[in-house]
Amino acid sequence: MGTLSVLMPSDRKAYLDEEYTKKDGSVEVLKSSFVGSTYYAAIKIQQAGKTSAQTSIEFTIAAVVKTSCSQGEFCYKSMDETMGPYFRQCPASILKLLTPLEELEQLGVVVGLSLSYASEWREKCLKHAESKKQRARLKNGDRIKLPYPVRFDGGLECDTFTKVDLPRKRNVFRPEGSSRLVRLRANNLNDAEVLA
Repeated sequence: MGTLSVLMPSDRKAYLDEEYTKKDGSVEVLKSSFVGSTYYAAIKIQQAGKTSAQTSIEFTIAAVVKTSCSQGEFCYKSMDETMGPYFRQCPASILKLLTPLEELEQLGVVVGLSLSYASEWREKCLKHAESKKQRARLKNGDRIKLPYPVRFDGGLECDTFTKVDLPRKRNVFRPEGSSRLVRLRANNLNDAEVLA
């Protein structure tokens, strides 16, 4: 599916919530959130049985929507977790609302390669949420060690750092054996081990 463009709505989140909701109640947004320019939502779907003898099924999957705004237009590309989207910062509160993959497989809703894409996407989202919690727990004076050295301007290379709190600055550290202050990227902190 391609990217859709519409005139800029006054509330992007409300617009996408409405786009993912059917008036008959068969599709409903349970919870949604923007992380940067990416929209994540837990979408509850009720499918009626194909015959009167079949019962209807109900399940919840994740929607992932890449968005952008340009020249008064709101552009968005819709995906779901079974497509293996690259965007993996879905909040844990939305992940908790999703139907377990084993149940989706039993219902025949997600199978094969789509099942492995969804499984990998959920794992990476949970890993991101955990690493975000760990980064938030770092306090002034905490020491961390990376599994690899990081090189900075001026030839400084180090793998062990001490957290330094500065007003209005995040991710500031003092490399071990240096008086310099450096900033580490979030992806470096995801790999860090907190030393005692």
